[in-house]
Amino acid sequence: MSNMNSDLSGKVAIITGSTRGIGFAIAEAMAQNGAAVVITGRKQDACDKVADDLKAKGYQALGVATEVTKAGDRENLVKKTVEAFGHVDILVNNAGVGGAPAQMLDVTEEAYDHTMDADLKSVYFLSQLVARQMKVQGREGEENPYRIINMASAAGIKAPRGDTAYGAAKAAIIHLTKIMANELARYGVLVTSIAPGYVMTDMTKDVMADEKNAAAVKKMISIRRYALPAEIASVALFLASAGAGYITGVLIPADGGMTIN
Repeated sequence: MSNMNSDLSGKVAIITGSTRGIGFAIAEAMAQNGAAVVITGRKQDACDKVADDLKAKGYQALGVATEVTKAGDRENLVKKTVEAFGHVDILVNNAGVGGAPAQMLDVTEEAYDHTMDADLKSVYFLSQLVARQMKVQGREGEENPYRIINMASAAGIKAPRGDTAYGAAKAAIIHLTKIMANELARYGVLVTSIAPGYVMTDMTKDVMADEKNAAAVKKMISIRRYALPAEIASVALFLASAGAGYITGVLIPADGGMTIN
């Protein structure tokens, strides 16, 4: 996915939840385009494996085990990144949970809190830490400012039944992105979000394997197919690139037309 217009040489990117799926695809794309990437996941060995595989291909990578819902882990992630590379230029808030599907009347407070902690609170406070670091680094007013990219969802645009906590968290991410963009522009930080639809990953392949379910899902998608992780990664790569240097506060739906209607 190397692209001269997406040159990230000299940039340092933290991508949360990047040992597999969309997060890994984003990390790989950014590494291929010159960024030093920080791989995160809950288990250090999984982070190290991905980082080692990328380094074996000649890319710069570091693995830092991070449970994004824990303040200490978030602080450690930023600290280890700065110790290794000296600065942070890009944060992709990709880690999160899908939550167990349940109607609103059946969602427990425990399940609600779990989803909100992973999908909203962690994004807020990791972004806060990274933005503080970016402010200290300076570079206000440069042509190619820092980037924070938040992973929302088509579920945050539409109103799916049985996905209330997840949908609410992702809708909040979309609005939070606008507020962050307003507040952080003065420090040279651009903030955007991506709303994927159905993406073929390890987490979704079992659900998609059910032919009846798969057919019903495809009917909701205008182009009648699921996305590949690399297709979502290409959007993140663009938003991190110099070509997106005048874009902030926006949401890009990458959903095959799922949210048109």
